[in-house]
Amino acid sequence: MSKLPQDIIVDILTYLPVKSLVRFRCVCKPWQSLISDPRFVKLHLKRAIEGNNINRQRLLVAAEPLYSSVDFEAASDGDDVNAVMELPYPSAASRTESFAFASIQGSCDGLVCIRNGGDVHDMFLWNPSTRESKKLPKPSSSVQKDGFLTGLGYDSTIDDYKLVIACLTTANGSHQIMAPEVFTLKTNSWRRIQGIHSGITLEGCAGVFWNGALHWLGKQETGADHDVDVIFSLDVAQEKFMGFVPLPNHFCTAVLSISGNCLCIFGKLHPDESYFEAWITSEYGVKTSWRRRYAIPFDRLYMDYFSTEMCLTKKGVLMDHHGCPGTLQLYDPVEDATKLLSVKNSRDPMYDSAVYTESLVSLG
Repeated sequence: MSKLPQDIIVDILTYLPVKSLVRFRCVCKPWQSLISDPRFVKLHLKRAIEGNNINRQRLLVAAEPLYSSVDFEAASDGDDVNAVMELPYPSAASRTESFAFASIQGSCDGLVCIRNGGDVHDMFLWNPSTRESKKLPKPSSSVQKDGFLTGLGYDSTIDDYKLVIACLTTANGSHQIMAPEVFTLKTNSWRRIQGIHSGITLEGCAGVFWNGALHWLGKQETGADHDVDVIFSLDVAQEKFMGFVPLPNHFCTAVLSISGNCLCIFGKLHPDESYFEAWITSEYGVKTSWRRRYAIPFDRLYMDYFSTEMCLTKKGVLMDHHGCPGTLQLYDPVEDATKLLSVKNSRDPMYDSAVYTESLVSLG
């Protein structure tokens, strides 16, 4: 390979998985320098996310007694040996009795933010692919331990990662989002940003980063008998809330996720409906751009109210449902076949999971 032009070597390496590249750092100093170069890291990440590539996506399961990384494409192809990989505790994690309640506060470009226990002041960033981790400084004391939203995103205008956190309160009978703060990785510090938003009830605290913005599922208060199901978003670069976008359908339970470069909604329709649906869009803010990918009879699924993370695979849908702790379900709608995957878990349903992309992004 030493006789190959440098640009061809670089091109070949950008298509390799992170696990291989981490080993190749030890081959020689020039390769260590190349693979650690921020330009190479960005090019490798671009290869991972371009063209709806879901082969580099994994499901991170944060549970006792350890973390697990699930390659759902390998599982879908029948490669059970390489489907589930156990991960050691991040070095920045606090090993306490409350660690069983670790929750994932956001995922972006291979980085995940994890809250240890029930304390919003005990959080760290982690790259599960490289094992690098970083404990975060405490946000403002005005942020409550409970009742808050979070999200991890990337600001391309300054080439930096940002963690957003804000309080969720109720005032005068209306729900409010207030006192938002932003942590920037390069400055390693928090600062307050402007923004109070009323009339929105969020369905989950961790936002999904897609197309430069963080997105949350919620219900917009209308004053009528039924609130409107919406997606609520924040522009990461401008640090401003962008308002509401209606969902393509009404769900009684729903989950927001990412598949390749598409935003996805998974959910059950009205309680009396017998179908589970998966919708995707590649154009935000245009209701007609939503496409229904699957409509699956509900009795084919093990899904229940506690399902918290779902993602599309090449052959169907992966669901992590807390009704059966430590059990993941792969459903192939073409073959009408179900496959169950197991990850180590203490059988406690209080655990979390999130989709992340394998990357070399550094926290340094």
